[in-house]
Amino acid sequence: MAIYHLSVSNVSRASGSKATATLSYISGRRVHDERRGETYDYGRKERVLRVGTLLPEGAPAEYADPAVLFNAVELHETGRTARPAKKIVVALPREFTPRQRVQALEEYIRENLNADGYAATYAIHDDGRGNNPHAHILVANRQIDPATGGWARLKQRMEYVLDERGERVPLIDPETGRQKTDKRGRRQWKRTSVSLNPLDRKAKLKALRESWANTCNARLDETARIDHRSLEDQGSDLEPTIHEGYAARAIERAGGVSERCQTNREIRRSNSLLTAVRAELGRIFDRLGELFAAKIGRLRRRQARPEPAAPNWRYFEGDARRQLEADKADHTAAIRGKLMDARADVGNREEWWRSHGTEEHEAAKQIIDVARAASREARDANIFKRGRLLRNAEQVAGEQSERLRGAVPWLEDADIPADWDQANRFRMRTTKAIYDHDMQPRTRLVAELERRLEQAERAESERPSPEQVKALALRMAEQRAQAENPTQDTKRPAPSGDEPLDLSEPEDWGEASPFESRQAPRTKADLLNEIRQRTDRLTGQREAEQRQIDPWSAQPPQRRGHGR
Repeated sequence: MAIYHLSVSNVSRASGSKATATLSYISGRRVHDERRGETYDYGRKERVLRVGTLLPEGAPAEYADPAVLFNAVELHETGRTARPAKKIVVALPREFTPRQRVQALEEYIRENLNADGYAATYAIHDDGRGNNPHAHILVANRQIDPATGGWARLKQRMEYVLDERGERVPLIDPETGRQKTDKRGRRQWKRTSVSLNPLDRKAKLKALRESWANTCNARLDETARIDHRSLEDQGSDLEPTIHEGYAARAIERAGGVSERCQTNREIRRSNSLLTAVRAELGRIFDRLGELFAAKIGRLRRRQARPEPAAPNWRYFEGDARRQLEADKADHTAAIRGKLMDARADVGNREEWWRSHGTEEHEAAKQIIDVARAASREARDANIFKRGRLLRNAEQVAGEQSERLRGAVPWLEDADIPADWDQANRFRMRTTKAIYDHDMQPRTRLVAELERRLEQAERAESERPSPEQVKALALRMAEQRAQAENPTQDTKRPAPSGDEPLDLSEPEDWGEASPFESRQAPRTKADLLNEIRQRTDRLTGQREAEQRQIDPWSAQPPQRRGHGR
């Protein structure tokens, strides 16, 4: 069965990789690096099935030799952190013949890379036994100018940093905590350098992924089509498998158990169970549809009978008015009780914070204190050691910032300053941010209950409308009449089938009080939707109750360096 895989990575000098060494690996050939004077021979020739180079319009003819091409781009890129090339790895469908593999790969490179001025070399691999067919595409990370045949100039520009709402992020003075201004009093905003290389843009990478799926699907049967979208984008709740790789499969072939392969087996097992549960739910809903159809038939036969005389609702008018007022009072009292519980929960959580804190808070303090210790050591050092210790403090601050992002992933500002005073202020800001984040669900619940209580009190102060009183009095009269004469509707003519269908249900006292307005469902689909909504609402309430933290039963976080 065809699978979809496409990954893009950078050949970066900052990470120690080189375009010539990568070329030697994917092509299985010896490649001499003219810039470093080294020769590489990394490839496993038995895995390489075909190697080819495709050039854009205007490229020099000698670039048809991949060694010349990637030596040229390595010599042109002079920066220590330069990225002379990109590597694209794609999975080739097993349904393709060797000729179809080459055709699909070269068509993809011409339409998506050569058309934009990029030169590329591809190599088709398998595992040596015809399994796991895939291709490596090594792309020179700089376009070729068709007019001159030389490397095009890569441009950059400064852009404003935007937050999640698309607004500019202000440049804050760490000493004053206010937005910085220039000499003319104009406010300053954060900016960043953005590369204009098309291969560095997210839109281009998405287009590359979609184009590979389209190129393969043009040559595959409808039953073997592949999809570039993630399971989440496809609207599927199945868990995606992880990439196993050659080493993991080698362990399995040798009789061992690879952790990655075992993880994929568990994921496939859970996905199969989820699919079976979904199929069983489908059968249940089909059965519900049949039951609703039978109920509709009974309702049609019942409504075809002549309606009895309207009951005298005036007799129940006073009871209905008192019932409506009592329901309003009960509704207000219930909300008031929930509000008191929510406020008590906020107070308990604040008391828990003062005595215990949270695991995230303790982890963040320990991480920040490591950086503070380095910055304090640099501050207190003499003039001869200060420069070295300042550089060490910056390095430690960077490392601890990465740890802080992993410990508190939702924290917006996780860059620990290397300065002692700024690190202290950062520690206080982080503590407040974690506290606000932890308390936000409880305070939001209190605010929502206060709003609902205000609405309920306002509704309680208003007199029930005559329409509400009459509707409830009618229901009371009908219930009394039905209780006194339960067989009064047994003698009715047979239905003709053309009568309007009324699916209104008796009042559901467990869901809402009588003074709330209602709209009865009119079709079977409406009834099914109502059942699903009520089920989801009850499930959400149970999950919310389970997520509530009881400060008297929760275990306090373990702190290192303390006694009992």
